[in-house]
Amino acid sequence: MKLSHPNTYWNGQPPENVFFVSDDLDNQVSSGYVVYQYLPHLYPDRPVNVFFQAEGERSGQAMLFGALIARARQLRDTNPGEQARIYTCIDPQDQALIDFYSHSGMNCSEKEVAMQLEIPQGEVHLPLGCSTELTPLYMPDQQVAFLDRLHQNDVSGVDATFLMRLMRTEHFHAVGLFCEGRLAGEMLVAGNDAQAELIAFYVVPEFRRRGLGTALCRWSLWALSLEGVRSAGARFVTRSLPQKALSKALGAREAAVTAVFPQLFM
Repeated sequence: MKLSHPNTYWNGQPPENVFFVSDDLDNQVSSGYVVYQYLPHLYPDRPVNVFFQAEGERSGQAMLFGALIARARQLRDTNPGEQARIYTCIDPQDQALIDFYSHSGMNCSEKEVAMQLEIPQGEVHLPLGCSTELTPLYMPDQQVAFLDRLHQNDVSGVDATFLMRLMRTEHFHAVGLFCEGRLAGEMLVAGNDAQAELIAFYVVPEFRRRGLGTALCRWSLWALSLEGVRSAGARFVTRSLPQKALSKALGAREAAVTAVFPQLFM
């Protein structure tokens, strides 16, 4: 087995963050990459996060894992004074992979959980001085600007392809929350028939800790109910203290585990 880098960018990642494992006949058996993330609002206790993705045959798994962790540690050291974690995301049904990461010293207790949300029974009012407007997404530049705002506010799971797929659903809305005449946050919802999901939202830093995120979520659920939605859900990460608080405020009930996040704390 031997390890190599690509000669140029690979799937948007610089070559030094990408690794290929090949067998003795130069057949590629696995590949992976690492991505540095700074997420102080999602994980205030460990703002430095280095994500890695590994794919391919199990024969190259150990070599690839070692290379990815070594590179992740180098990226982590760009912020030596901050608490950090190195993590990946895997299928909760893949017990063999969970066992591999557990035996490699990673903690596999963190999960992404699909939660069922309570639909408000009556009209929901926004805080005094706040209002909502639909976020225009008709033009490509509007979509790019919307995605940029999501990414700037630690929402990393929505890209252009995913957004276009959501826009084809019956209950798609991107809604802006305005307070004191300024954009305070945005909500993205989608769904079909009587079911919908709160996909993503953010509140800009200067408006946080005012309960606006919970208010926007509750208002969005009420607005969806006016369209005939009777069942709504969202996905929460069990480690995120802000997401835990939000799920409790919304009366969320666990429906299913959708992902496992093996992680190393540093």
